[in-house]
Amino acid sequence: MLYCIDLKTNEIHVLGCRYIPSKHQDKNFLGRFNNPDDAIAEAKFKGFLDVNACFYCCFSTYMK
Repeated sequence: MLYCIDLKTNEIHVLGCRYIPSKHQDKNFLGRFNNPDDAIAEAKFKGFLDVNACFYCCFSTYMK
């Protein structure tokens, strides 16, 4: 799946989630990953230290 990060809330979203910001400058594409945990690891590697997963599109990771 393709993942991006909301630059205002630092939430990870699956591309296509209805809760991703509509403005391009408010999100950053992270890449293709097998699960949200890998997307979060990539975001942290890129310097987003306080990262969370979206409740709606990444629920299994959100609950960790």
